[in-house]
Amino acid sequence: MRHYVFLPNSDQFNAIGLEPADRNIIEVRNLDTSTLGTWTPVIVHGFEDNPGEEGDFPSLTDYNQLPVASQRAWDVLRTLIGYCSEALPIIHPTGKSFYIIHVMETIDCLDCAKSEFSRNKTTGRVNRVFRYAFKEELLTGKHIFKLPRESGAELIVDDAFREAVEVNALKGLMFNHLPMVTENAT
Repeated sequence: MRHYVFLPNSDQFNAIGLEPADRNIIEVRNLDTSTLGTWTPVIVHGFEDNPGEEGDFPSLTDYNQLPVASQRAWDVLRTLIGYCSEALPIIHPTGKSFYIIHVMETIDCLDCAKSEFSRNKTTGRVNRVFRYAFKEELLTGKHIFKLPRESGAELIVDDAFREAVEVNALKGLMFNHLPMVTENAT
């Protein structure tokens, strides 16, 4: 199974942004419990220099680890990722239904003994992973998950997620394979 960092294509598709007063909502990314019952939709804005094409996964500028999806994308992916995700409505400048997808599953699956990465000397957190090695036994049936903050905090999706996006012609994500450590590497 291949894995990918969730990465919106903001070079080809429109991005959205938060007003300064609403930037506290990014903390939802760190929660593994539902916030739907207390969620208040936030207003997001577009940008004058947007490429002009509306995708299904607009980049939330500076906060790509907080995924955004169109109604159509959520309808397609809900059966695949609904076991650990909820759609939090936002008020999109087009008036169309878009959601922050709150992923409520953090999996500490980075095999630090085998992965190649750098750490922050002060906090000890992983700054950047150069080559990944996962504890695969923890990922069975997991199509989207977050790495813990101490392990890099990336939002990761798998081949099943990529296939659902591609088969349904959803637009706006880039799927670059994660560089993996191979068993034969020396």
